[in-house]
Amino acid sequence: MKAKSIILLSGGLDSTVSAAIARQETSPLFAMTFDYGQRATAMELTAAKKICRVLKIKHKTVKLPFFEEFNRLMLLRSKNVDIKKLRKVESLWVPNRNGLFINIAACYAEYCGAELIITGFNREEACEFPDNSAEFMVAINESLHYSTLNRVKVKSYVADFTKKEIYQLGLKHNAPLELIYSCYLGEKEMCGKCASCKRLIEARK
Repeated sequence: MKAKSIILLSGGLDSTVSAAIARQETSPLFAMTFDYGQRATAMELTAAKKICRVLKIKHKTVKLPFFEEFNRLMLLRSKNVDIKKLRKVESLWVPNRNGLFINIAACYAEYCGAELIITGFNREEACEFPDNSAEFMVAINESLHYSTLNRVKVKSYVADFTKKEIYQLGLKHNAPLELIYSCYLGEKEMCGKCASCKRLIEARK
């Protein structure tokens, strides 16, 4: 019997490919997208919902309104942004974002009887963002061993891959790559200039 899972889905490349594989390898209860006041909220939610329809996975939106207090963060809707700065880790960092997302998902997972939380953590972004790394997954799984009775675990099907490799993996697994949205600005058309857009452009080459 396949393990039940909850998928963390931003609507970007990594989480979409990981979700497509999880759809084949697990029994997803639903995919979850967070609204924490990021500039790209509307476009990420639109993409995630379309992706879920294609993959035939239920979708849930979870709002985190307290992030509105963090008004110095570059990625939030309330702040004017310099696109040149959206290429630096310190400008893109949101305090404990992935740790928080996983712990919220773990609450749902334990309550709903899911054993796995599926993420899009990957090798390329782990070089800059430690909360995307394999070491982070090991550490947080150790934590969840104590904080959940059913010992929920985090898994990423793209953890060992670069963006280019993830894109090819997506093609192999028929992920709906035409629906992804990977731009920090949140405009209807992806800007092609921020760090997220540039990584996607390189991945598609």
